Amino acid sequence: METAARKKGLCVLLLFLLAICLPVRSFARENLQVGYVPGTGFLEEDRPGHMQGYGYEYMEFLSGFLGARFTYVPCINWWEAGAKLERGELDLLPAMPGYYKTLPFAQRTEHVIARFPMELVVQDDFAGGQLKIGTLDYNYPIPSLPKIAQEHGFTYELITFSDSTDMKNAFAKRAIDGYVQPLLHPEKKERVLALFDRVSYRLLIRPGAPELYTRVNEAQNELLLNQPNIRNRLNDKYGRAKGFPLVLTPAEKAYLQDKKVVHAAVFIRNKPYFYTDDDGSQAGATKALLEQIEKDLDIQIELTETSSSPEEIKRLLTRGTIDLVADVPGDFSWLDNNGLVPTQSYLDIGFVPITKHGAPLPETPRVAAVDGLFETVTFVRSRYPEEQILYCKSWEECCQAVSNGLADVAYVPRATVPYLLEATSAYNLSADTEQVFVSTICLGVAKGEDLRLWQILNKEINHLPPRLLSDALSQGSHEKAHLSPRYLLYHYPLQSALLIFLIMGGISGVIYYRSRSYNRKLTAMEKLACTDSQLQLPNIRYLEHNLDTLLPPGTATQADTTIFTAVFAVHPQDASRLYGRQLQEPLQETARQLAEKDWVLATAAGPVTGELVALCQADSPSKLLSFAAEFVTDLKSANPDYLWQAGLCPLTGKQLSAACEHAAQACQNAYNQRVHTLFWKPESEN
Repeated sequence: METAARKKGLCVLLLFLLAICLPVRSFARENLQVGYVPGTGFLEEDRPGHMQGYGYEYMEFLSGFLGARFTYVPCINWWEAGAKLERGELDLLPAMPGYYKTLPFAQRTEHVIARFPMELVVQDDFAGGQLKIGTLDYNYPIPSLPKIAQEHGFTYELITFSDSTDMKNAFAKRAIDGYVQPLLHPEKKERVLALFDRVSYRLLIRPGAPELYTRVNEAQNELLLNQPNIRNRLNDKYGRAKGFPLVLTPAEKAYLQDKKVVHAAVFIRNKPYFYTDDDGSQAGATKALLEQIEKDLDIQIELTETSSSPEEIKRLLTRGTIDLVADVPGDFSWLDNNGLVPTQSYLDIGFVPITKHGAPLPETPRVAAVDGLFETVTFVRSRYPEEQILYCKSWEECCQAVSNGLADVAYVPRATVPYLLEATSAYNLSADTEQVFVSTICLGVAKGEDLRLWQILNKEINHLPPRLLSDALSQGSHEKAHLSPRYLLYHYPLQSALLIFLIMGGISGVIYYRSRSYNRKLTAMEKLACTDSQLQLPNIRYLEHNLDTLLPPGTATQADTTIFTAVFAVHPQDASRLYGRQLQEPLQETARQLAEKDWVLATAAGPVTGELVALCQADSPSKLLSFAAEFVTDLKSANPDYLWQAGLCPLTGKQLSAACEHAAQACQNAYNQRVHTLFWKPESEN
């Protein structure tokens, strides 16, 4: 048993070592030599080790289906490339233009790699007449050149070159008046007079390789089956993306000279496509497009104010008010019903759903849509039954309907979402990032307009600067922010809420501070008005204003004989002290002593110098008279230099002023009679 187990372990170890030591078989790819001529624009090395171009990307995609690896070999010119192909130094040669009669030995593939128009480049001061036109000896197909010469009013002599660099140098030195070549550099600064016959680029296979020829054809077929739009995509990337030259025929130029003014309307009137900014001027991507058309075609475009309603557009077209409409859907059938013919598209618009924050869509959602729009007819009505659709007049109303709960979802262009939500203050909405519907927009030319305008606008769209519309669309996000409450609430909701809280807190603080300061001033003024300036004691006004608080709770307001007013008057034995400040100290001391008495409710300075007024409470007048007499006696004993008298009067009906006058009169009577204290009696009782 132990021997068998040992053998089994040894076998496992040997298998493990074999798995480590034996090399892994890799997939071997055939290496093929591909020739190219630098500087032609089809396949080239723009910097060391980096290849680019229409032909390079096509060949790399083809290599994946062919199962081969390509090594790119530069050649001086096409003649050298053809010679290397014939000798077998090259396996494949793409991008050689012409009829290929110069290379009769080579085999051409069935599929075309690309097609490019021929261009006639002339000097900037071209004025017709006899021209020397350069051409390459690769046998370019230029059968339409005589027709071009007749249209533009010139005759020509062809000058043949073997190298494109020599031909362009001769043109730069003005040794020739123009040259013909495939349009591979659309961004050139030279003047392009005409575009005509298209030249086909095919792939050439070295002679004596039928198997390779079959494999390449099959690989091209697979490539086109899997990527049927590869040629269009590469053409857009390396051709249209750089902006095609604007080449107009003499008839088209004559039409523009006669037309001068084109009347247009804009279908999408929402930011960032077309809108009016804070300065009152028009802005947006569509405005930039129309301004570029005006500049390139040297015409004036007058915009007609209108709504985004198809009925309104149709009415203007019927009246002949407008010649074209910008930003219309690129759908021939829909525009045909509205009296328009679409040009090629210049922009794609993606639609996204707008819903409430965190609210799931019900099984049968209500959809807000603008009646008559292309996306409503094409997308919304095809997905939702008629009873679930709420028709609105604009995308703003659609957003408001979803915000107010009238609808559950709305579909709007993705680029307009921030501006729509900000304009409608619908901050409880959110937009999905995934597009659910894409519509291409174009220029719609009126059916009754001259066909040359439609042809010119198609050429102009090809000629547009590559980043014109994308830069214009993003311009809104880089605009100077106007810090309005709506802008802040939409773009910075949390910060805005904090700012509002801080502002309200600041306003409340200011109000509280001003109110407190005002109350302090009132208190200070009241204290000043209710304080005797000499004695620094409350005066009679203080007693009047605070009488309700000074009186005991439950005191009757009428005929209450338990509340009295007492006036204490001091007279110095020496009359010279009467007008000095000698009375201040005895009066202040007396007021302090009165405040300590249980029968005294409050003490104040009297209206006359040398008097004190006191509110008193006693069970009976006789008892108060006894208290007052005893107090006056004590004062006289403590300071014999002063004479004190007291006058008493009941406080009736809170008539404090009258009670004080009566008490002062009783005090004067006490002084005249040389007694300490007297009660006031009406004159009828005297």
